Formats: sequence, structure tokens, C-alpha cells
Amino acid sequence: MEVAWHLTKNILHDFPDGCIQDICSIYGGVNCSDLHLEDLLSSLNRIYIGDEFCRNRLPDPGELSKICGFADRKKLSLTLLTPVLTDQGVEECKDLFDRFYHWNSSSEVVVNDLGVLFFLKKNYPGFQISMGRLFNKGFKDPRLEQTDIQAPGGMEGILNDCSFHHENIQVLAEDLGIQRFEQDLLPYANPDGLGKSRLRTAVYLPFGYVTTGRVCFSAGLNQGSDTRFRLANGCSSPCATHSLELKSSNLAFKLFQNGNTIFYLYTLSMIRSLLKKARKQKFRLVFQGGLL
Repeated sequence: MEVAWHLTKNILHDFPDGCIQDICSIYGGVNCSDLHLEDLLSSLNRIYIGDEFCRNRLPDPGELSKICGFADRKKLSLTLLTPVLTDQGVEECKDLFDRFYHWNSSSEVVVNDLGVLFFLKKNYPGFQISMGRLFNKGFKDPRLEQTDIQAPGGMEGILNDCSFHHENIQVLAEDLGIQRFEQDLLPYANPDGLGKSRLRTAVYLPFGYVTTGRVCFSAGLNQGSDTRFRLANGCSSPCATHSLELKSSNLAFKLFQNGNTIFYLYTLSMIRSLLKKARKQKFRLVFQGGLL
């Protein structure tokens, strides 16, 4: 089993010890020995950098160089996450891609946009490309009640279905040279359904994403009342230090908004099931801390 850590804030100090504390604090100081996280996180062999939801959370070329140097010293592999990008956004990221390719031309890049995929395949043919979780569609509404889950009529199939289970997506991915599918554990899905694709699998924890968008609610909070709901001309990156917990009486999961994205927190039973499945199936786990 491969274990990776998503370095969401590009903070290299207190690594990897801070990773364990970060995960445990999310669950209110739960005893990490119960989940055997120390054993898992002590065997980290890969760092994820970048972001699949926001262009502003990508490292700049200088930051990337520091991370590459850190990875060399620690003998760690690197994966670069990329979001949906406009044509202009792709061009603006060219220096970043150049730097990453110069460091290791066979590095791994996760794409969430076909335009980015084709750009990388044309200009950086050595990159190992993974298909990101934004491509994977499935049922994520956190308001579903337990009585609805147990209702007859094919509900179980709907809750466990996702894009990466489908033969046509798997064939398309293989034809495009995709090496791996990256996905969440869907909120009501059985973990036994993970890893059934012909492609290799990476699963994120302890958060899955519900929805994301181009307009960032957080970035608009510091604007004047007359511009609060317009696209911001700049971003002060409030998501780096602040997240919002979203509360409602009919939520089955804890929800958090970080930047332009809403996440649900896996329950401890989901974590236990996922860890058991990952050990058995030998797929990659991607721990993502720093969102709260």
C-alpha cells in the first residue's frame, strides 16, 4: 500500500510528525493508535502538492523548487495536483510545469480538465497522468437520511455508483494514457467497491468534496458590500487560515467550506473500513490535512 500526504499549505517543517496530529485533531483528539495512523503515516513515500479546486492554491515555481529539494532530501516522490484551468490559466502555469518537468520528466500530475490533459500530453510527454476526482461523479448529497438509504428500489446501486466504475470511462482513460484514478470514498458507498477499475486507484481521506465552483465565497468576504457577490479581482487566500463549518439539523456528515469548495468529513467507521480495504487491495491513500 502506498501512502501520500497532501501538503495543502506548502509547510515543510514538522513533517511528517505534524501530519498525525493534524488528522487526530480533526476528530477532536481521537486516539490515533485506534486507527493505527502512526504506522501508516510513518511509511509516507509521496507528497501531493498543488490543488484540484483553485488556481490560486498552486505553488509558484520558486515554492515548487523548494519542495522538490525537500523531496530529494527525504527521498519522497511528488505528485502535482491541478485544477480546471482556462486557456489563459494553462499558459500562466507553463513555468510551473516547466520547473516540474525539469526536476523529473516522469513526475506524476493529476488533471481535472481535458484541456490541461491534452496540453501536458503534447508538451510534457514524460509526465505520468492521473485522472482527478473532479471527473468522478457520484451521489454526494449529505442530507440523505438513514431511512432513505434503506429504501428499496435500487437505492444501493445509486449510492455506490460512480463514473470510474463504468467501462466506457475506463477505456477512455486507458486510450488517453491515464495511469490512475483519484477519488473520494462516496458518503454512502460501500468501501468494497473501491479499486475495481482496471486502472490503479488513489483514495483521499478524511475529506471528500461535495461541490466546487469558480466563484469563491471566501475570497469575497473582505470586499465591500457593493462588490461582495462579484468575481474578485484578487485573492488574499483566506482559505489558508480560515474554514467555515456548515451546520443544519438534517446533515448526516460534518460539512466544511474551504475556499470555493465544500467538503464532508468521513465518519470514523468510514475511516476504519477504508483503511482495511486499502491494506487488502494495496491502493494508494492520500491524507489531506490543513483544510480546517
